[in-house]
Amino acid sequence: LKIPIDIIKEFIEIPPPDPTAPGIFRLAKPGDLTGMLQQAGLVDISEQEFPGDVQFSVAEEYFSSLMDIAAPIQNLWTKLTPAQQTEARERIIRAAGQYRKGSVIALPIAVRMVAGHKPG
Repeated sequence: LKIPIDIIKEFIEIPPPDPTAPGIFRLAKPGDLTGMLQQAGLVDISEQEFPGDVQFSVAEEYFSSLMDIAAPIQNLWTKLTPAQQTEARERIIRAAGQYRKGSVIALPIAVRMVAGHKPG
């Protein structure tokens, strides 16, 4: 979500997210979920990050997916004027297009997995 957030920030002020509020970035920082599991008494906790990419045939498909599933972007989008939405859409599509690899747009992602178990 970095691409659209960085672009939307150029049109409106976006306050930093509350690190304790529920949301998609709540446990994004390495070690946060591990710490919670430790506090809950779990043992043999491991944390691993898996890099990858999410692929779209065209940059416009990426933009459409943002508008369909990314609630934080949807909420910010409503704060833009129609003219700002048009410009932001064009810029998001152009920025996503820079990630073209062959016949697809391949945007980098990382999935963090944390596992542990109860003692005993």
